[in-house]
Amino acid sequence: MTQPKPDVLADLDHILAEADTLASPWRRPQDADEDSDHWYVPDYQILHDLLAIPVGQGAAQSQQSGRVAKSLDAYIAHELRRAGFSESAVFPRPFQPRVLAPEFRAVEQNVQTVLKELADFESAAGARLKPASLRAAIARLARSMPGSSDTSILGRFYVKQVDVVVSDWRRGPDILVSGKTQFSSYLNNKNNRYEEAIGEAHNLRDRYPMAAMGYAYIVRDNVFEGGAFELLRDLLVRLRKPDGPFDATVLLVAGWDDVTLTLARVEDPAPTLALPRFFEDLLNALMTYTPVDIHRGVRARKQGDAPPDGFPPGEDTVLAD
Repeated sequence: MTQPKPDVLADLDHILAEADTLASPWRRPQDADEDSDHWYVPDYQILHDLLAIPVGQGAAQSQQSGRVAKSLDAYIAHELRRAGFSESAVFPRPFQPRVLAPEFRAVEQNVQTVLKELADFESAAGARLKPASLRAAIARLARSMPGSSDTSILGRFYVKQVDVVVSDWRRGPDILVSGKTQFSSYLNNKNNRYEEAIGEAHNLRDRYPMAAMGYAYIVRDNVFEGGAFELLRDLLVRLRKPDGPFDATVLLVAGWDDVTLTLARVEDPAPTLALPRFFEDLLNALMTYTPVDIHRGVRARKQGDAPPDGFPPGEDTVLAD
């Protein structure tokens, strides 16, 4: 029997559970008129807190562990929930299973409600009643839902595990984001990373031409040696439209102490590859690729005010949680 993968995101759940996803991340510049574009304001503190967990556990010393990359995935998913998607519409979710079709959320919540009511009933009944068979049946129902620990997306040529996804079973993926980490040997691996990114993007883009696609890259502050930073900056700009296949790209630089394993900072030092532009480009692409009656919650948060006569009726992946 195949052993389930360890849930490395579990260490982050307490941070995400307390994080605010109700307030809009969009801001209108001070003294700007009502027709001015809104700016996206990322939550850098949550990014720092999420990345500090694997760094403090020593996972960043062994890049192969993928723990830092998983924290980056969790952060991007959190920002998409801030942008207006429900917690169950963005993968990875901030609870298990990390991937579950949003349409099953109502079933999942009903099962959780029944289990809670059963627990309350058992507590009230004391030792007189222990409906173990009923509890076991409900637990089997919960386990039978088609959840997963990761999101595997069929591309044109092969199935690809994508790090952050917003998807609907009727339309397919609406957002696809790949996150990558690299903490050394920047110049030696530049060609391989570029070829990987191009191949991955075209594999997915050919099957889902209307999906908004992002590429997030996080490195260590030793990147400011030997021209490596400028090389990566140029590579990520070239991967972005109009010349590249991605709608949005971002370059993050983290610095930590190897002895204390304390994360000192996480920055986006290239203005053209900063987090605000990344989320603006990604979400604007999403809203361009879909009609106005889709993703109404996301559109409403960006606009700040509802249109004069409201949004037209339609369907949405922003489901009530």
